[in-house]
Amino acid sequence: MVTIQNQSIPVIVDTDGGVDDALALIMALNSPQLDLQAITVVAGNINVDQAANNVLRVVSIVQADTLPIVAKGCEKPLVKPPFNAAGIHGADGLGELDQFKEADGTPRYPHLTIAPSTEDAIALILKTAQKYGDRLTIIALGPLTNLATAIQKDSTTMKTIGQIIIMGGAVTVPGNISAAAEFNFFVDPDAAQVVMESGIPLTLVGLDVAMKAPLPRQMVEENLQQRPSKITQFILDCTGIYMAFYRDNEGFYGCYLHDPLAMAVAIDASLVKTESLHIVVETEGRFTTGMSLADRRDRRDEKTNPPNVEACLDVDTERFFKLFNQLV
Repeated sequence: MVTIQNQSIPVIVDTDGGVDDALALIMALNSPQLDLQAITVVAGNINVDQAANNVLRVVSIVQADTLPIVAKGCEKPLVKPPFNAAGIHGADGLGELDQFKEADGTPRYPHLTIAPSTEDAIALILKTAQKYGDRLTIIALGPLTNLATAIQKDSTTMKTIGQIIIMGGAVTVPGNISAAAEFNFFVDPDAAQVVMESGIPLTLVGLDVAMKAPLPRQMVEENLQQRPSKITQFILDCTGIYMAFYRDNEGFYGCYLHDPLAMAVAIDASLVKTESLHIVVETEGRFTTGMSLADRRDRRDEKTNPPNVEACLDVDTERFFKLFNQLV
């Protein structure tokens, strides 16, 4: 059993509504340490409307005591055309849930009766930042378009927040959408660079640590057998297409817990080891768009380019999985 402190941290989760986002949201909704103020939604894995629907699906399944506000934000990246991951996460971004039926033939995941807030995600981010200041943590699980837009609109307010924990980037390992770039930074490199140079305290949970947290299909199946519930059934269902992608393309029947690891760092930062680095994001490279370039030279000039990111480079995988299993 992982010990979780009782003191709750006000958080916003900014998400693009994919499969690993859903697992991270389950953790957030079940974590006593996180006071989930709002879930803001951005285009990335899937379009923003479907992403918002996916978030509401997770919220309805978890049935938390207090429902967070769910608000839609940016429909496309700052500069680049939209790019999604439907081929990995399923056409609906959540494992194509329409395919699942109960024994009597009724849909296992019927049409939702709840809808997102009419409030704009950017306005909600800024309002929450004004309310909580340096107590607020934002956990960014998708492209950084919403956060960059908030910074461009009111950088003074955004600079008052405590920190942004970002699932994105790759410091010492290859990318996953190209040889150079991780998916979230590739989708909106311009937004990522706006956030990198914002002056806000940043923690980067990139592929360096995310690839050290593989979740085998067998573990998901066993979890459903041992702890049958709506949540464990949903996890088995929504991860099917996602895990099949890794099976067919990488020979590993399972998936990597990118977003849940970022959520875990918000709950317990001691799970990871970090290095203070100056990181920029390539926005115009022919082959390197979205690359997170860290200055790791022995002779780097920290006066000219001071560290702007705490980059996670190692993780206690065993402790992370204990926390993950406790919360899902």
